[in-house]
Amino acid sequence: MTNNTIGILWALIAAIVLAFQGVASVRPLQKMGILAASLLTNIVNVVVLSVLGFFFYEEGQVSLEGMAWFALLGITAYSYGRFVYYKALFTIGPPRLTTLMSTAPLLSLLLAILFLAERPGPAVFAGTAMVIAGVVLVSYEPSEEGWFQKGILWGFASALSLGLSIFIRKKGMAAFPNPMLTVAWANLIGVPILYSLRLVVPSHLFKWGGRSTVLLIALLGVLNSANQVFMNMAVTYGDVSVITPIITSSPIFSLLFTAILLRGIERVRPAMVFGVSFTVGGMVLIAFGR
Repeated sequence: MTNNTIGILWALIAAIVLAFQGVASVRPLQKMGILAASLLTNIVNVVVLSVLGFFFYEEGQVSLEGMAWFALLGITAYSYGRFVYYKALFTIGPPRLTTLMSTAPLLSLLLAILFLAERPGPAVFAGTAMVIAGVVLVSYEPSEEGWFQKGILWGFASALSLGLSIFIRKKGMAAFPNPMLTVAWANLIGVPILYSLRLVVPSHLFKWGGRSTVLLIALLGVLNSANQVFMNMAVTYGDVSVITPIITSSPIFSLLFTAILLRGIERVRPAMVFGVSFTVGGMVLIAFGR
């Protein structure tokens, strides 16, 4: 089994978990502020992954270069990235968000070619084009206000964060090969950044909601901890240009979970189904034509 094949398997697991987490977060986010949820998720990641990371720690894994890369990840993904992710999730819904995040391979592909010396073949480029076609189908929303649903830019901002984060993970894991401690450190960096936003954002964004809501977001934070490790394993074994489209293939799973968990809240339109089909087709082309 080649390294890319192992990376693809980890990336596929990450895509499934990402989809479930997004759909399961919709109801509690109606009661808890976006930044409160982001902050709680960061804290849960720090606690859970610090314990596991130290348990599996091997001498010589920590390096200043790796800590610098994951500190950058803490800024781009675990503070800014978490905020725009939850904002997009609340604004445009899980299926549309996860499909918009499929544009992340464009940035990752460019960074992989320019800075990681990766040379993806024609199938990777064709698969990426199919992913983008799926994005157009899913993001199209006819309304009196225009072609695209209000808040769609939050989805693209989340895609930018994801595409950049996978490149950073690849560089960081090469210098700091502990898939758990790295994420714990990055989330720790993100905690004070998120908390400092209390001074400049509306207070309702830090609303905690009831005890049951806090508990549910905390449990989803544990799931998010696992997903972060899965992503790190994917970038450890696979090329960025290959595994990024796989990770962003989560719309197919998001639609399934939405149909099960969010009936009556989110409407699954036929265009979304066609869009997901294009996205998954692109994923398959990349996986088998790498």
